[in-house]
Amino acid sequence: MKSKWKVSSQYINGEKVYIALRIRDISQPQHGGNVEIKGEYSTDRTSVQALVDKLNRGCRA
Repeated sequence: MKSKWKVSSQYINGEKVYIALRIRDISQPQHGGNVEIKGEYSTDRTSVQALVDKLNRGCRA
């Protein structure tokens, strides 16, 4: 079972960036092989949150 989409963040070259992410199999730990990402990294958290909201409503992105 997949998780809902969420905003994930990390620092790249000292800058905080965001991306839409969900866990593919919630019965397993989160790691690189168990996540699905959508879109591209962005410094604009608001735009990534808008994508996450759209994805969680079941709309295609």
